[in-house]
Amino acid sequence: MALVLLPGKKLGSRTLRLGHNGADVLQLHAFLRLQGYDLGDERDYGYLTKDAVARWQRDHGLVADGIAGKRFFALALRENLPIRRRVHVVAPNESLEQIAAIYGVGVQAFQRSCRNGQVYPGQHLVFFDREIWGLCTTTPKGDMPRGTLTGLVCKEPPSSEQLPLIIRPASQENGDVAKVHQHLRSAGRRKRAAGAFLASLQEGSGCKGLYLPWTSVAPLDGRRYLALLKILRKQLKAPRMLWVELGPQIPTWKFWGGVDYSRVNELVDRVVLELPSPAQPGPLVDREQAEELVGTLLPCVHSWKILLKVPVFALEWQIGAEGSQAIRLPYQTALSRAFRHGARLAQDEQQMAYYHYKKRGSEYHVRLPHHSYMAEMAAVANRYNLAGLILDSLGMEDPRIWQTLNAHFRTASLIISNE
Repeated sequence: MALVLLPGKKLGSRTLRLGHNGADVLQLHAFLRLQGYDLGDERDYGYLTKDAVARWQRDHGLVADGIAGKRFFALALRENLPIRRRVHVVAPNESLEQIAAIYGVGVQAFQRSCRNGQVYPGQHLVFFDREIWGLCTTTPKGDMPRGTLTGLVCKEPPSSEQLPLIIRPASQENGDVAKVHQHLRSAGRRKRAAGAFLASLQEGSGCKGLYLPWTSVAPLDGRRYLALLKILRKQLKAPRMLWVELGPQIPTWKFWGGVDYSRVNELVDRVVLELPSPAQPGPLVDREQAEELVGTLLPCVHSWKILLKVPVFALEWQIGAEGSQAIRLPYQTALSRAFRHGARLAQDEQQMAYYHYKKRGSEYHVRLPHHSYMAEMAAVANRYNLAGLILDSLGMEDPRIWQTLNAHFRTASLIISNE
């Protein structure tokens, strides 16, 4: 729910803290009351207001200091939020399981509001709807799962428009900083690169935005990369969105170079964080690593702009004398291959299960995208109040992941407006 501005001092033009008063404070009171906070008869920024602001910040994954500052208003003033805050007031004799059933989620959705699983009448349970996007490796055909996906991320528009669509153009430069540098090194080349990306957004195709496909940028190209984003932002008129990837392969700003994540945060609508693929046989995802990577973004990027890209494909590792290499497989294909070769189930040092078998002198490990992995990533999204998840390689997933995702949060619909 966004704030509506009334005549008077512009809300968000100053930082509000204990002791302040004025028209913008009254408007803040109206917003907080609509959110379900009790402010009594306060007319200024008193202790009840400070406490309400702190609770709202805590609910949304912000620093709960009770000060309505830049980050508070950046979230509260937006209309096209990827997250939707929901509040349920517990009625007498209601159990947590009954409340979860009302909203079609699991009790996991309420972990931030109810850590011990016990509720009491009058308690405010806060939970969120979050975005779930499917990254397509090929042009999607047939019916896409409605209600479980916010939209699709594709290389080109599908034959029929069924869900909101973000275009991620095919790129030969992906991961190659030298090739990316060739597109960034001069103003003319940046304009041509921007034009090529924008040309992929076909008119009348229903595309909702552009996802810049570059995952690596050299430190010395940091400012040039920002210049490209400014061109794209200027050309992408609202309500079309701009998405980018940030992470270990795009270094943050240091004295000698890098990308200013704070400036990226101001220019784009979503920031995609991809979990690094394992270099050796091991778990597909690691919650500790995911939380560490999210933590590197949070000082500069709003949590509610971050989409965590999670693999839903299986990996089959071939381990030989020259090393190991992996290929991606759909869940069902990988499972069938393991059974066909009489694979045995084993556990690694992290107590993660995998299949292994031998063929023609080589050992093979099959790592499946178990639905428990998805539960871990959904829990990370809830803990840090992220915008949601991107399912990498839609169509390769374990079918049980949909039930797992629905247990942690409801899928948000895409709502974008001309801001």
